Amino acid sequence: MRKSNDKIANNANLKRERRHLENEKLLQKNEQGMLRLWCDANSPYSCKLRTYLNFKGIPYKRMRINLNAYMKEIPDRVGMSIMPVILTASDEVLQDTTPIMALFEQEYPEKACIPDDQRLAFIMWLLEDFGDEYLTRFSMHYRWGNRLNRETLSHRLARNMSYGNIQLHASNVAPMILARQAGFDGPLGLVSDEIREDLEVQLIELLGLLEPHFACYQFILGDRPSLADFAIYGHFYAHLYQDPTSAHILETKGSRTCNWLDSITEFGDVRGLAGQTEFGDWLNFNQEVPDTLIAILKFVAKTYIPFAAGAALATSEKQKSYIAKVNGLETPFMTFQYRAWSFENVQNEFNDLVPQDKIFVQGLLHQTNIQPALMANGVLHCDLFDGFTPPVIKNATADAKIAYLKAKATLKAEKKANEKAAKKAKDMAQARDYETNK
Repeated sequence: MRKSNDKIANNANLKRERRHLENEKLLQKNEQGMLRLWCDANSPYSCKLRTYLNFKGIPYKRMRINLNAYMKEIPDRVGMSIMPVILTASDEVLQDTTPIMALFEQEYPEKACIPDDQRLAFIMWLLEDFGDEYLTRFSMHYRWGNRLNRETLSHRLARNMSYGNIQLHASNVAPMILARQAGFDGPLGLVSDEIREDLEVQLIELLGLLEPHFACYQFILGDRPSLADFAIYGHFYAHLYQDPTSAHILETKGSRTCNWLDSITEFGDVRGLAGQTEFGDWLNFNQEVPDTLIAILKFVAKTYIPFAAGAALATSEKQKSYIAKVNGLETPFMTFQYRAWSFENVQNEFNDLVPQDKIFVQGLLHQTNIQPALMANGVLHCDLFDGFTPPVIKNATADAKIAYLKAKATLKAEKKANEKAAKKAKDMAQARDYETNK
């Protein structure tokens, strides 16, 4: 009898979890008008967007991502398994953190996260893309590149994915997650011990650059957060700061960086400690460009710039892979259209500067070795979002690649259906011939 009661109790809690998942999707009377955010604490882009919403004070309701949400509900809305995703009060679907934040900066102008000084704003967009795109290499290397992180995180993610599912347990889901994540190594150039070791050197160097900067300024571009802070924070917090092995590196090599992470994590909580409601000013480029920022930009020049420019060129030439000299090492990468599109946006931000601002920024980019590589190949247009309206997702189709894959799948299904119909017609004709000739 005791055993039976224990089983009932355990199932009762699992059923509570399932009800909780369903209730998260609904807006109660006191939640009308809120955004609903599908997010995960282990996802860098979820952390990026969630802390931004917290800082801005934009009301939202969090929705947990379990296996069903990730593999079915989100693809049904967006066309692919991805996070985070926002549902508006009118059930409009928003996806892709950078366009979402750019849109919200217009809709919620209070506590602006884009500097008024367009010179500073360009540096912000450059560092924002560095955070979003290049820091993925650190995240994936440390999370899956050593045994302790790999075993810990595969089970942590599996625990989230199996939430509310009576048929699943983390121990059964973890191997599937581990097998899937291993596929990111090649596309991100994590193909040799030499490259991985150099990436670890890069992290120590970057922390060494951030430490003196955060001794002078609370945030990347002064004493108030910008979109660049949230982008860089996402990877540092969700992966490096939460994963055991890399957390040790951050704590021992980047204590001020950890304080910066704590500050952003606490945005929206006004109860003291790291909670913060008052902020200072942006950097003033009319007075000086800090040496600490120049050093960070030089790091960006030898890592992110060849990586992103190479992706843009390879996409333009329709190459599936490319080789870029990153931090002095020839490194092979897979080509991603999104990376080319986001780099194109950075280039357009540069081209859109008014002449006086462009002269200033051009000098800074040459001083930090970002030019001439930033514009060496010109602006190479990527058509991934031509005809689409990011961050708004229409017809569960986020971009041209998904539209192509859907069309391809439809043609395949139609061909299969036609073949089945033709076979059925042939079988029926043969049956009639048999009856006639009997």
